[in-house]
Amino acid sequence: MKKHGEKEGVATMDIVVVDDEERIRLGLCKLIEQAGEEYRIVGAYGSGQELLDQLDHINPDFVLTDIKMPQMTGLQLIAKVKRLGKNIKFAVLSGFNDFEYARESLRQGAEDYLLKPVNLDELIRLLAKVNSKVKQERSRSRLESGDLISLLVYADEKQLPSYVVEDVCGTLDQLPLFLHHYAVLLLTTAPELNEIQLERFMADWLREKIIITGEGGKRVILIAIHDSDHAETVRELSVTLLQRLPAFTRAKVGFSSIFRGSSWLTHAYSEAFSAYQHAWYNTEPRCCSGAVSRVAPVDHLLRLTHIVGKELLPALQMNDFALAQAAFDGWLQEAAAQRICWKELQEACFGISAHVAEELKKRSVQLEYGQVNMPIDPEASENWEAFAQGLRAGIEEISALLGSARSDNRAIDKVKSYIQQHFTEELELQRLADIVYLTPSYLSKLFKTETGETITDYMISVRIEAAKQLLRQEQGLKTYMVGERVGYADPAYFTKVFKKMTGLTPKEYRDKVR
Repeated sequence: MKKHGEKEGVATMDIVVVDDEERIRLGLCKLIEQAGEEYRIVGAYGSGQELLDQLDHINPDFVLTDIKMPQMTGLQLIAKVKRLGKNIKFAVLSGFNDFEYARESLRQGAEDYLLKPVNLDELIRLLAKVNSKVKQERSRSRLESGDLISLLVYADEKQLPSYVVEDVCGTLDQLPLFLHHYAVLLLTTAPELNEIQLERFMADWLREKIIITGEGGKRVILIAIHDSDHAETVRELSVTLLQRLPAFTRAKVGFSSIFRGSSWLTHAYSEAFSAYQHAWYNTEPRCCSGAVSRVAPVDHLLRLTHIVGKELLPALQMNDFALAQAAFDGWLQEAAAQRICWKELQEACFGISAHVAEELKKRSVQLEYGQVNMPIDPEASENWEAFAQGLRAGIEEISALLGSARSDNRAIDKVKSYIQQHFTEELELQRLADIVYLTPSYLSKLFKTETGETITDYMISVRIEAAKQLLRQEQGLKTYMVGERVGYADPAYFTKVFKKMTGLTPKEYRDKVR
């Protein structure tokens, strides 16, 4: 979490000077600027009231205030700011005659005091001392509040005990951000930008902000919304952020509506996430979207189901792959037009995959790992266009597999037919493979997959069936002659194979069927 700007990666401590004497006020600002680039003046005021009037618009880390001023003393200013719940550090300027005031300011929590006229070396030591504390608190606050915010943003509300939610919200509501109204932005960039880079693009936003690195490189940005802001402020900030990104950076932003109180944080993030999904469908390199209703009309979802069940699957089953591709293109157009949420899109893709897997199974198509790469998770793709392209490629691969299965079936039928016509001959595997223009190894594997038996087993079954027919119909043929006619020159081997297939010798079989 960080709320301030950066100077080329250098975190700045934002400082305000309050003194009713303009000469002293301007002199202090000049000295602070000389102290180093990590110190930045964000305001210089002639009275404590002027600062109080601007606290909704600026958020200084450190205020250096004169202790004796008309209308409101430095001590009164410190007390008022503390009552507002602001985590701002103070130091006071005093003369020798104001020592009691200075001591009282230390009791009220001021970090230190400087005697007038201010010495540059003493000022630098004070600034370094305060800056060290600010950095430590920022680091601790970043970890603590970041973890608590992440807990509310990503946890399942139904599984998170109510007392935990109440405790977390009680802690977060003490942060300056949640004292204001706020909105949530969800940002992704390609290439990914780090937090310091993002802070630089928002450096002049004089408002509280917190950046959380979310899942998948997403940046969750919480920004304070002031009473003086208008209805389009969140959109304007989102557009401004996109415009400031480096050239050629692709980015999408989803932003929520405006909320108050950390108890609404989960809902605010849900809105931003839903809006981000809506922006995900946009083909522009950079785009943003606000909170939208993500409930797709039932008739639209039924339309998607209808396209799959009544157009896509029948076309695949009929091997009309051109029609199948046209049907799937229609499905993609319908899904894009509706901009259905990722959950519905993922469920729809799962459904298509299940139907296709069943069709491939029916045709005994065995898929190897990675053979078909059809995306299922929308979040894994940069945008809808990339996701749809992956889906199209997957359908094309599936169509090719189904087409190949159809060709393979014809090849197996041709081999079977050839074996039935030439079973009395010595049929080598190479000879059969040449007939259907396949390699012997692929033909063997394909035949086994399609028929459940090897080519040798099929040839034996064809020969034995022919032998059984001869034994029934040609009573005058000797059994060895029957063996010769079906391709077995060795009578003993013929008898052995016949008995193995039928459980009877050729003679026993003939006697049985006579």
